[in-house]
Amino acid sequence: MAHQMVKPYSWLLYLLAVLASFFAGLSYAGFIDAGKDQGLAAAAIVLGYGVIAAAIGLIVVLFVAWQAQRRTIVRLNIILALCIAVFAGYFYMTYLERQKAEAESLEATEQMVD
Repeated sequence: MAHQMVKPYSWLLYLLAVLASFFAGLSYAGFIDAGKDQGLAAAAIVLGYGVIAAAIGLIVVLFVAWQAQRRTIVRLNIILALCIAVFAGYFYMTYLERQKAEAESLEATEQMVD
């Protein structure tokens, strides 16, 4: 099955697994507040969680691609693409919530000044 490791569907699996694992690492760091009260180092800490998760995801998916059949790899591609879409939607919604909260606080401070 090692010949499958260089097929295009396997390369797609590698890319999707790295992205999904990266987002999972970022989400995990956010859930446990890994960068809380760390100042400028917070971004590097959270990014580090993402990079470590992506590396682990790549190692795992290399073994999966080596052992799995084509049908399994294609199904994993679909599942990982859906996971990435869910992560992107989650991050977009949290971004919109933060923008709304900032706009409301800005509006409140402007009303206090007037």
